[in-house]
This record gives sequence, structure tokens and C-alpha cells, in this order.
Amino acid sequence: MTRSLLLAALLFVLLAVPASADREGHGSHEDPTLTEREQVTNSLCPVSSDELVDPGVFTEYEGERVFFCCKRCRKQFIENPGAYTSNLPQFAGVGQVEPHDHERDHGLVAEISFGERAVRFAGKFHPLTVHFPIALLISALLAELLSATTRVRRFRDASRVFVLLGAPAAALAATLGWAAGLNARYPDELAQVLTTHRWLGTATVVLALVTLVASERYWRHEAARRHLPYLLALTLTAILVGITGHFGGTLIHGTEHFTW
Repeated sequence: MTRSLLLAALLFVLLAVPASADREGHGSHEDPTLTEREQVTNSLCPVSSDELVDPGVFTEYEGERVFFCCKRCRKQFIENPGAYTSNLPQFAGVGQVEPHDHERDHGLVAEISFGERAVRFAGKFHPLTVHFPIALLISALLAELLSATTRVRRFRDASRVFVLLGAPAAALAATLGWAAGLNARYPDELAQVLTTHRWLGTATVVLALVTLVASERYWRHEAARRHLPYLLALTLTAILVGITGHFGGTLIHGTEHFTW
């Protein structure tokens, strides 16, 4: 009887030890997962508010990391973050997401001066005016190329008109762009894109005005030696217009717009 009890006790010990070790190993395996979950500051997607987030899909906004269920929701948030911050615990405050701002929350601007209101209102026309210099300056280069290949003078005449209209239009669009930037609110990852877009736009204006001067110097005398500097300036201007436009589009569509 005693021998049977000893054998039973020994068998119990042999079975219990591996089970305990297995439980300990399982607990240590989950620790990294728990650490990862602690880093996810919002468990639900702010855009699709009933979906759990994917820890690998996130962006930085106002110094906080925001997680999403998919890249499509991330893109929507980047385009209009203010519409979704109320769904985020990172920005939870007493009664509201951020300190109340009449202008941001209600569109009221009574607290700011008339001059600042006028500047901010003018900035709203930037999207309307920016397309004209883009089309005109790129078309001016295309007209020059057509003139060079077809020997048709009318294309070169058209190029001059496009530059005459495009350079001042670029200056106007860039000025309104700086005004629009005063009230711009973008996620952290787009802040540098905005800065790059601003200064590229300014450089484009300077180069467009240089092109305008070079164009008129050429047309006054139609000297061949003055055509090459004008054509070079026009080419650089058209390239810079395209690059600047790309960064402007990134502000609207997000950094993953060209993801394959």
C-alpha cells in the first residue's frame, strides 16, 4: 500500500512539473505582446470607430501616435484630422478634445484682427489660382518644343504669351499659398512637406520672373544668343512647377498616394 502511494505521488510530480513549466513559458511568450498593446494608445480606429486597430498602421499627429485599422483610414485621417480627433483617447480632455477654439470649431474669427481675417480669407483662393500658372508655364515649354520641331512661328508666339501670363499668375498663387499656410493644420508627417512646398513655390516664382525677363529680352531683338538662356530658364521653371505641384498634391492626398 505504501509503495503504491509513493508511486502515485511520484507520477503526480512528474506530470505537474512540465505542466507548470509550460504555463511559465506561455506567460513569458505573451509579455512582448502585452508590451506592444500598451504602446497602442487607441485600440479602436478613429475613422472606422468600431474596428480594432492594426499596430503596424499609424501616423504621428500633434506629437501623439495614432493607430488605424487599415491604410485607407489612415489616408482619410491625414486629409482631415480634425474630423476624427474626438474619437481618440490621446486627445481626450475635459468635455472636448482640445482647448476650445472658435475659429477651428465653429468658423468664427471675431477674436482676430480684420487684417488677419483678410489674409486668411485670401488664402482660401490658393487652390483656385494655382492651376493657371502650372498649365501656362508647362504649356510655354511645350510650345517652344513644338516650334523647334515644326518650325512654326505661331508656337513660339504662343510661348511668349503663356510666359507673360504665367509668371504673374505664379506670383499671385504663391502669395495666396503663404496666406493659406497661416491656417493650415496637418499631421506631423506632413509638416515638412508643407515647408518644402512653400519654399519650392517661392523658388518657382523667382525663376518664372527670371524667365519672363529672359523672354522679353529675346523678343525685343530676337537674337539667337538670347534664345538659349530663355529656353534654359523656361525648362527649369517648368520642371520646378511640376515638383512643387507634386508636394502640393501630397498635402491633399497623403504621402502614400503613389503607393503601388
